[in-house]
Amino acid sequence: MITITTNSILFLFIAFFNGIITSKVLKFEQLKLNFFEISLLGIVFSGFIAQIINFFYPINDFIIYLNLVVILLFSFFYKNYYKIFFLKKINFIILIFILLAFLNIYGSGFSDDLNHYHYGYIINSDKNNYIVGLSHLHHGYANSSIWLITHSFFNLDYSRLQDIHVVNGLLFFLILTLFTHEILKSINKKQINNYTTFILLILVFVLLKYTRLKEFGIDRPAFLIFYFFLYFYFKNFLSKNWEENLEDKILILVYLSLFLFHVKITFFFSGIIPIYYIIKNRKFKLFKSIKFIPVYIIVFSFFLKNILISGCLIYPVPFSCFESLNWNAKFIAEKWLHLNEVINKSQWVYEGSLNETDYIKDFNWLSTWINRNFIELLEFTLTSLIALIVTILGFKKTNLKIYKKNIALNKDLIKILLVVIFISFLFFILKNPVIRMSHYIFVLIPIVILQLYFSKFLIRMRKNVIYLIIIIAISFNISKNFNRIKNNDFINNPKKTIEPMIRMPGKQMIGNFIYYTGWYGNSPIGNSKLGSEYFHKKIFIFDIIFKN
Repeated sequence: MITITTNSILFLFIAFFNGIITSKVLKFEQLKLNFFEISLLGIVFSGFIAQIINFFYPINDFIIYLNLVVILLFSFFYKNYYKIFFLKKINFIILIFILLAFLNIYGSGFSDDLNHYHYGYIINSDKNNYIVGLSHLHHGYANSSIWLITHSFFNLDYSRLQDIHVVNGLLFFLILTLFTHEILKSINKKQINNYTTFILLILVFVLLKYTRLKEFGIDRPAFLIFYFFLYFYFKNFLSKNWEENLEDKILILVYLSLFLFHVKITFFFSGIIPIYYIIKNRKFKLFKSIKFIPVYIIVFSFFLKNILISGCLIYPVPFSCFESLNWNAKFIAEKWLHLNEVINKSQWVYEGSLNETDYIKDFNWLSTWINRNFIELLEFTLTSLIALIVTILGFKKTNLKIYKKNIALNKDLIKILLVVIFISFLFFILKNPVIRMSHYIFVLIPIVILQLYFSKFLIRMRKNVIYLIIIIAISFNISKNFNRIKNNDFINNPKKTIEPMIRMPGKQMIGNFIYYTGWYGNSPIGNSKLGSEYFHKKIFIFDIIFKN
């Protein structure tokens, strides 16, 4: 518990001040972001910075200590920001969500995702700068998610296994507290913005469905960042003052959509929203603005990192791979893209006579997939439906119609979300029918329904009903994790939990280059023992693994 407490405070401190510093550098101060928004942006920009640093240096403890020095130097000149970090009033809601986040962290033991490729990628980033051709050590490394890079930044060597849950818990805490504060801020107003209904719906959905941090992996942090992206969009583009500081608001949406794409390329659709407002408001000069330069740097670093690791601009898109690079992973990409589709469409439980290629064609897979995923589909549908129903119960329409300008903004919202839902569902049904990777659809559809239901009239909150909804949802999440902790005899020791599963990593060599096979221990580590067709050379600071 001491490690969880100290590291949570340390990482929150770093995230907040990184958010402050980047907001100052990028001149976002006029947006008057609150503590939670600043801290969430701080996590995002810490990930971007770590992605760039890893070209030149491992993201080890030295980097986080150096970051602390920079923060202390900055705060020496701007002492007033300490008052924001040490909140003027630690209210009951903050204490409740601190407890909830701690229970989620403490109740999270070993995560199966860690021995797939996540932990290996994190420790490789902690111990090495980018290795050219790293994808040959494990095909999963070619995905090179920025969330794993962010994990490499927000961890200390001695507590790495615990910190994997700490940074997820930190993100969880910030999102839940931000949304709840936004609801409570509006609760005493006679009339509120309709987007408060969306925030309550997302809050209830997250509290009911996200009850175990060990399941987070890469997908659910991406969803949480996506919900923050939606929150920022709703708050800043559905208000009467939405045109104020418009370029800065669009830029933040650009940064968030880039981060989402860097976490999982399946979040490419998030870019639709900032692009829509750039086109609609003719903000094309933004691309030539000096404030847009960091965007170009981030995009360039993403593509360059991918090229170094896999020889592809976007993995696992085979046509984006450069066959002229002798470390390219085009063959792996083609194989994995096909295998992924086969697995995602539940071919492994299919009992018919079709081969893999025919099975995934023409919806031959659909009946098998439904049988395999019916329970999960039902659970997400029911959770979505419960969140929708209780949200509708928490509000009532007034007789006052909203302004025509607001009606136009609401129509924009519906059009944009319908496009996003359509593209997401099309990708889901054709290529990636994995509910856990696409369940934001179960959030977006009820948001559209809410918008249509409350679209023409101002609404009021049923205060006591909303209090009850939030209390029940929080109690459900807390009880699930308390029971897990109780069933584990109140012991939290991730390293001890995985000891029976650990085997000593096998030491391998390509020339003078040493690597390991396994998933835990020394680095660089992977799951492949490379044959005699692989070679190694070093150019400047880069180790290169390639085929002759």
